[in-house]
Amino acid sequence: MPDFNKIIREIKRSLSGFDKSIPALQSQLFKEVLNEIKRLDTKGDKISVTVKNLSILTSIKNKLNRIILNREYVSEIKDFVKSFNNVYALQFEYWKSIEKTFKPRPLLKAIRNQAIADTFQSLTTQGISANVSDAIIGILRTNITSGGSYADLAEQLRQSLTNTPESKGILDRYVKTVANDSIQQFNRQYTQIVSNDLGYTWYRYMNTDIETTRCFCDKMTDKNYFHISEVPEILKGLGCDIYKKTGLPYGMIDGTNAENFFIRAGGWNCRHSIHPVTERQVPGNIRTEVLNSSAYKVWKSAKG
Repeated sequence: MPDFNKIIREIKRSLSGFDKSIPALQSQLFKEVLNEIKRLDTKGDKISVTVKNLSILTSIKNKLNRIILNREYVSEIKDFVKSFNNVYALQFEYWKSIEKTFKPRPLLKAIRNQAIADTFQSLTTQGISANVSDAIIGILRTNITSGGSYADLAEQLRQSLTNTPESKGILDRYVKTVANDSIQQFNRQYTQIVSNDLGYTWYRYMNTDIETTRCFCDKMTDKNYFHISEVPEILKGLGCDIYKKTGLPYGMIDGTNAENFFIRAGGWNCRHSIHPVTERQVPGNIRTEVLNSSAYKVWKSAKG
């Protein structure tokens, strides 16, 4: 029997490895940077603006990526991107169980390969430099070049590089968001392409809600079933607050629309899947309501 949950379980398994390793690496990074700034020249609590201190800043900058991109971390990222192959295989297995003649388009393999390459780059060299190392250097440069307070610098680094119940440190937040979004969006894109090819128009918004589930995803999991004609109205927020800058519910990626919603879903760090279903699988009351709606009639008319 077709089981889409096998795909969801594989995605959860692939992400679970980061739960312990990244906070540990972030703690190590914090300790290393704190040790480095102990070498700074100070007068009382004030950091001196000296050639020595500027050279220490350069030294820290050169060390950051080496600390983060250690052999163990890079090996873990290599293992993680292999899970894209597992999702690809499970997607094939799922669709083959529904459509005996199913053969994945070459496009799907190309998308998988590109997703693997982009994810590896984002979680290693360029991504870590731009989103983690540069942020830390920015904190250091501001305080060192302005003769700031040593205690304030140490506190800013603590806030940026440690996890608290209220927030995650910059490395933990970045790595886990990129890892989650890359594999979830690859999975949703595969699903969307095949669903479109096979003519599916009904979907379920699926996954287990977590403590930090945003309002929009809460509403969508409560709604559960939806038709493709409802998406423009869904993007108005289902009663959730709208972020003025994007015109979308909070947390959604800027530029999300009726076409790419099936890939982006609830936005950054969204863990939900959009799963195609047949019209017969949709509860009768939902079917009746949608098929009698003006949005459905407009969609049907546009389809010809």
